[in-house]
Amino acid sequence: MGVNELLQVTNLSSSFQTEDGLVRAVRDVSFHISHGESLGIVGESGCGKSVTCLSVMRLMEQNGRIEADSMRFEGRDLLSLRERQMQKIRGNEMAMIFQEPMTSFNPVFTIGFQLQEAIRLHQGLNKKAARNASIDMLKQVGIPRPEKINDEYPHALSGGMRQRAMIAMAISCRPKLIFADEPTTALDVTIQAQILELMQKLQQEIHTAVVFISHDLGVIAEMSERVMVMYAGRIVEIAGRRNLFKDPKHPYTIGLIRSKPDMEIESPVLTPIPGTVPNPLHTPPGCPYHPRCEHVMDICRSTLPELISHEQMHQVRCWLYDQQGAVHGS
Repeated sequence: MGVNELLQVTNLSSSFQTEDGLVRAVRDVSFHISHGESLGIVGESGCGKSVTCLSVMRLMEQNGRIEADSMRFEGRDLLSLRERQMQKIRGNEMAMIFQEPMTSFNPVFTIGFQLQEAIRLHQGLNKKAARNASIDMLKQVGIPRPEKINDEYPHALSGGMRQRAMIAMAISCRPKLIFADEPTTALDVTIQAQILELMQKLQQEIHTAVVFISHDLGVIAEMSERVMVMYAGRIVEIAGRRNLFKDPKHPYTIGLIRSKPDMEIESPVLTPIPGTVPNPLHTPPGCPYHPRCEHVMDICRSTLPELISHEQMHQVRCWLYDQQGAVHGS
C-alpha cells in the first residue's frame, strides 16, 4: 500500500449461491482510496456497486462468498480477520450510510438508543456520556431540537431527518472511511442538496474518506474526486472526475453521460442506452456491454478486454483502445 492509502482492494470477486445457480455479482474489481479522498462508484442497478462496498465491510448474506487477492485497510488484511475483529472495525473505523434509513433503523428502539449503542460499544462511554454524545451528533448534522429527536422512534421522523440521523450514526465514532450508498435517493431536491452540503462539510471537518455509490451523475460530479464506472460486476472505466466527464472513453460511460439531461439547454433531450444490464446468471461472452454497444466489433463478442491505462490516471476496459492508447475504428 502507498503511504497515504487507506484501503487497497485487489481482484475482488463476490458471488451468491441461489436456487437458480451461482450469481457472480462482482468480478475481479481492484481499486484504492486514500485518506480523506472521495471516490464515486456509478452504474445502473445490478452492476455491483453496493455489493462491492458490502464485500469490503464483510456484510454479505450467508449465501454470499468473497474472494480477493488482497483487501487491506490501513495495512490490515480484512479477509483474514475474525468476525469479532471485524466488528471492532465496522462502525468505528469504517461505516456505511444505507440507501433507505427506514429499513436500517430498528423500529422498536429510539433514535438515541441506536446511536448510543455504537458509541458505547466502540468508545467505552457510560450511559450518560453516550446520550450526550448522541445528542451532539444529531446537532452536528443539523437536526433541530436534538434532545427531543434523540428520544423519538424512527417512524416519527421525516425522510430527510431519518437520513440525517443515519449520517449521525455513521460519523458518531469519527470513522476513517464511510460508504454512502445512494444517500439522497429517497429525498426531494431541496433536502438532497442540504444532505450533500452536510456531507462535504463533515468530510472536511473530520477528514474522512468517502465512497459515494450512486446512479446520479450529478451527485457523483459534485461529490467525488475520482469516479469508477461499473458494468455487469466489472470496472469498465476509472479516472479523475474532470477527465471522466470531459473526455469519457468507454461507450457505456458515454451513454450514461448522454442520458443525463443538460439543464443549460432549453429543451434537453434524453438519449437512453438501449437494452438492459445482463442477467448475472447469463452474462454474455466477451465484453458484457457488447449487446448494447454501438461500436461493437467481432472481438467484443468473444473476448473480454483488459482494464488498461489509456492515459495517466485514466483506465478503460474496451477493445476500442490498445495498450498504447491508440483508438481503433469500429
